[in-house]
Amino acid sequence: MTASNDPHVNERIRLWNGAVLPEWLDYNGHMTEHRYLQVFGESSDALYRELGVNFERASDGAYYTLETHIRHRAEAKVGTRLRSETEILGYDEKRLHLYHVLFDASGKLLATGEHLSIHVRDSLASPASETMVNKIGQIFNTQKALLLPEGTGSVLKKQLRFSR
Repeated sequence: MTASNDPHVNERIRLWNGAVLPEWLDYNGHMTEHRYLQVFGESSDALYRELGVNFERASDGAYYTLETHIRHRAEAKVGTRLRSETEILGYDEKRLHLYHVLFDASGKLLATGEHLSIHVRDSLASPASETMVNKIGQIFNTQKALLLPEGTGSVLKKQLRFSR
């Protein structure tokens, strides 16, 4: 830990909490695979809102997921409390490389999600606003001393201007 007064230095950010709902179960009584993607998508959306994306005015620009890699590590059953934590692994003016980690209430690792997104305006890839890129950079800089998570880059190998 650094000597910073910022409690979020060298930490993932926590923007999503929830619980496994009955309709999220598969035929074995476990959280079904596409619900992990839903949780990670909602986690990404929470980050995008923090960055200033207004989903009601997406014509002003928003992020679109290009690639996703999910690793299922443990099962979750109905009622299991969930917490998603997010890291920014890399970024440039148009792209954002995210890593989400899903835990249960005890801290047990349930899944990880690695995502590459692109900023889009009027259905075209476009640079994010300077304000948004600066916010991304601030978060990235508070997390850059974190160890690169195990397994990252095994599928998503895009090199971005700023990467860990």
